Amino acid sequence: MGEEIKVIIRNLNESFNGKPWYGISMMDKLDTVPWQIVNEQIYGTKTIAVLVQHIINWRIFVLKKLEGDLEFNIVIDGENDWDAVHISSLGEWDKLKGKLRSTQEQLIQKLSQETDALLLKRVPGKDYTFGPILTSISQHDIYHLGQIAMLNAMHKG
Repeated sequence: MGEEIKVIIRNLNESFNGKPWYGISMMDKLDTVPWQIVNEQIYGTKTIAVLVQHIINWRIFVLKKLEGDLEFNIVIDGENDWDAVHISSLGEWDKLKGKLRSTQEQLIQKLSQETDALLLKRVPGKDYTFGPILTSISQHDIYHLGQIAMLNAMHKG
């Protein structure tokens, strides 16, 4: 495994369930969110549940591309990007968080088998390399974690 891949994995782990410098990790925050509020549209149309599904969707995109899938695609603000999700119970909320954990584990497992050469390899079906997307997954997570934290705080009023 290459040094740059190690940094990407460390960043993914830190923001996901570690002790990041900016505060609380993704899973620590999600575990404090009551399932009863995850469908509320307090600010715009993006609910906490929709944001979590969106994060999952982009992990699935990366996983499929790492497997060489030419066809799978996400269109920003379109196809497969913002799926409608409605959570009706604690069990459904736990299941959604479980999907997020699973995609994180799959991503870490795949990346741990790679070298830094992957970063220069073209993403199947795209005109860019893996470097930019892999180095920004944790940034994407942190961005949406901020939205989730804000929505949770707004609910507490």
